[in-house]
Amino acid sequence: MQGTEKGHINHYNPLKGFGFIRRNKGKDVFFFFNDFKSGKADIVIGDQVEFTIKKMEKGPRAYDISVLSS
Repeated sequence: MQGTEKGHINHYNPLKGFGFIRRNKGKDVFFFFNDFKSGKADIVIGDQVEFTIKKMEKGPRAYDISVLSS
């Protein structure tokens, strides 16, 4: 586990409930819709977000995601 990072939504598929965040430093990271603190469904590509990285078996995953700005 690492500290908090920032990035923006690079890809999001609302039908499947997952996407990718382009990190300010490092490779893109996977997320599930339910990893957002707010639980809001109005995520759009380009939203600025803050999140924490969790190392999973299939690779890093973002969780505790907060939208900073659209």
